[in-house]
Amino acid sequence: MIEIQTEGIKKDYNGEPCLKGISLSIEKGSFVTLMGASGSGKTTLLEILAGIRRPDEGSVVVRSKNLFGMTEKEKALFRRTEMGVVYQNFSLISTLTALDNITLPLILNKNSEHAREKAYDIAERLNLPFTAMKKFPEELSGGQQQRVAIARALVYNPPVLFLDEPTSSLDTLNTYNVLCLLKEINKEYGTTILHITHSVKLAEAVSEKDNIIKISDGVLQI
Repeated sequence: MIEIQTEGIKKDYNGEPCLKGISLSIEKGSFVTLMGASGSGKTTLLEILAGIRRPDEGSVVVRSKNLFGMTEKEKALFRRTEMGVVYQNFSLISTLTALDNITLPLILNKNSEHAREKAYDIAERLNLPFTAMKKFPEELSGGQQQRVAIARALVYNPPVLFLDEPTSSLDTLNTYNVLCLLKEINKEYGTTILHITHSVKLAEAVSEKDNIIKISDGVLQI
């Protein structure tokens, strides 16, 4: 069963092509890695798949929904309930504590029962110190901020996860912890995961060979 489908995705920036007609199918429950160098178009493609950025041409269907056939309100609700997104810049809310950042999706989705317990449970699995949970993002290290962003994306068990370089600020031990947890979630819940990285080693650590897709200069390398 296909969970994510794109046809002919094109995107230009200032007249320069970034994506040059991307057609992609991702099966439900798969752990796919999109691998490419900086500037290859991988982050732009992820943002389009997550409905954050609109393509100039092409279509995106996620969980049988035409993403760009929705209103902005419908798309925001769909993203909040059906997708978890870990951004490369974390995108934490500076005025909320780590705990409140993590529980925010549950509160917005009116699923606040046991929200704190769920947040602390996922924090423990990510090796995030409980002392960090009461701190604001600016008081946390880059690695701690990254783990808060990952916890926020995982806390409500979304059926689809988009991960943009999710371990870039982590040391070796925490990178291993995060990758192991993501693989567990993929297997336990059948979560469909699209993982972006520039690292061959990280790609091979989480995805089977057939699920590693290379992108270069806005074109998928088949």
